[in-house]
Amino acid sequence: MNVALVTPRYPPTHAGGGEISARLLAEQLSARNWIDDVTVYAFDGDTTETVGGVTVHRLGAVPQYPYTLPNELAYRRLRSRELDADLLHAYNMHLHPTVGRLAAERGLPSVATLNAYPLIDWADIEVTPSLQRRLYEHTVLRVERPRLKRQMRNVDVFLPLSGAVERVYREHGFADADFEVVPNMIDPTFDVPAREPADADRIRLLYVGYLRDSKGVRFLVDAIERLPSQYTLTVVGGGPEQQNLIERASDGGAAERITFTGQVPYEEVAQAYADADVFVHPGVWPEPFGRTILEAMQAGLPVVATAVGGPAETVPQSKLLCDPGDPDALRESIEYAAANRERIGSENERTVRQEYHPDAVVPRFRRVYERVLDRYE
Repeated sequence: MNVALVTPRYPPTHAGGGEISARLLAEQLSARNWIDDVTVYAFDGDTTETVGGVTVHRLGAVPQYPYTLPNELAYRRLRSRELDADLLHAYNMHLHPTVGRLAAERGLPSVATLNAYPLIDWADIEVTPSLQRRLYEHTVLRVERPRLKRQMRNVDVFLPLSGAVERVYREHGFADADFEVVPNMIDPTFDVPAREPADADRIRLLYVGYLRDSKGVRFLVDAIERLPSQYTLTVVGGGPEQQNLIERASDGGAAERITFTGQVPYEEVAQAYADADVFVHPGVWPEPFGRTILEAMQAGLPVVATAVGGPAETVPQSKLLCDPGDPDALRESIEYAAANRERIGSENERTVRQEYHPDAVVPRFRRVYERVLDRYE
């Protein structure tokens, strides 16, 4: 079986967890004896290279907005190539219409991972849109959305990262589509330095991720003020809300216990997990998954998250899930996690090895691929 993976960006070009997940998928597929070849087609350069044993064709950069333009450019560049593929797999959302259109024209089986909501108005999923995004939604996207969705519907099977993603798409124009939930997988090579022994006089909380309104970090900042003085918080990541969060912390009573590192290289994030006792993911929107949650669990940390979106399906301890936007609920879950951190951390390490290791996740892709290919025989 030859698989062509189509994605806007591919490592070493890196923008976030989506690129990491695309690389893991390509490399793990190429290592399986039931796969003959995996070829990646990305749109972030003008080279052909081998990355981690996988051939990557970078077919020139395409803009992100408006969606019609990158999809038209990507479609034309892919159409001009002879794709030696038995199946197309679209990843990282923005070019899913391209893959649906090309698959229909060439009679190729296709699947698409759903890990974001680019064609849905953000206010519908509890994300506060920027002025630019709001104007785009009310003008260009309103016009182009029907055609892009029609092209997406040519995809045979959609692979949402969580049941939460599937529900959102069913409610926004894909009620009758074929869905199969396949989560992200852990990176077996992700190596966390040895952690220091637990210190009863100090509880170190950690958040890793982009800082925008929907991430709910403001409620975590508020929760710190409600926690005893031995609790500290490190916020790793940058984004449009960073300065607002710094000011919010300064206005409160716990500024000296909160550290904002800004964005750091991905290679340095592992040390942040090693230096923490509890990981907190306080999102207020139906986040598709949350790779940082997997990494924290892999590092042996308890994870406190809100009971919304994919994270609520990943965190195995119900007492560590709380209502979004509620600092008091966060405080209670954080205190429970801290008091039981050794036991819960061990549980999390076992969970990710059993449920999210490539050996558990990749066979789920195989079953979907073979089911789709059977339709074309």
